[in-house]
Amino acid sequence: MPQVRDINQSFWRSSELPWVELRSTWASTHAYKLHQHTQLSLGAIVEGGTCCVINGSSYQLQVGDIIVINAGAPHSCNPVGLAPRSYHMLYLDADWCQATLGESLCPLFSTQPVIKDAVLFQQYLDIVSEIQRNDTRNIATAIARLLHAIPGLQPTTTLPLRPSSRVLQQRFLASPASPPTLDVLAQEISLCKETLIRTFKQDTGLTPGSFLNITRIEYAKSLLREGKNIIDAGNDSGFADQSHFHKTFVRYTAATPRQYALSKSITDNI
Repeated sequence: MPQVRDINQSFWRSSELPWVELRSTWASTHAYKLHQHTQLSLGAIVEGGTCCVINGSSYQLQVGDIIVINAGAPHSCNPVGLAPRSYHMLYLDADWCQATLGESLCPLFSTQPVIKDAVLFQQYLDIVSEIQRNDTRNIATAIARLLHAIPGLQPTTTLPLRPSSRVLQQRFLASPASPPTLDVLAQEISLCKETLIRTFKQDTGLTPGSFLNITRIEYAKSLLREGKNIIDAGNDSGFADQSHFHKTFVRYTAATPRQYALSKSITDNI
């Protein structure tokens, strides 16, 4: 299996369009750990096949399929056997999507995760081409048109987390570099630690440890997007050392911190 650093993959983003990020990965056999994003994620398979697990349900994806992953949904998208696959991922800010669809008060939820539609797939590829050509003029309109056309994408009222899960989530998000221990949190909310862990996994689909790792990785990515160097991004995100940062980043993103940091802005060379 090739090292992640040797895989051909790129990330595109722009200060002009801060609500969208594109990832393109080619001929990769690397797997992801279960993770989540705050964005609505739209993936397109362009070579090979992928097994995508979302909220515990498994979907087999082939060339021409689009996968819709709701914001906050625990998921993994991994190769089938040892066969390489190539794909694009569009990460769209959830608030921008809601406003675009006229649903500014309710989160969006997809009732049809897998889209098999040649016309929509071509629309998706056209958006990717515009981004890769550094053509920002029509991207917002094209993505809005795609969102309106995706079947099963609708507003929904999300079930609230139970109080103990909400406290844990808020405390980890507020201080990913130095969060309180589970023993301290359990004592604060008068629960045993085992109950706190079990309740959080039931509510979110993730263990507290996985959620903390994801939170730290997302924070590190935000620092890298701001131009912070890799060493400082890892330290400021709470990782014990650079080896720990690198290994965790790869496990949850199937990319290295350097690959992410060296992304190409879609406003370059305009």
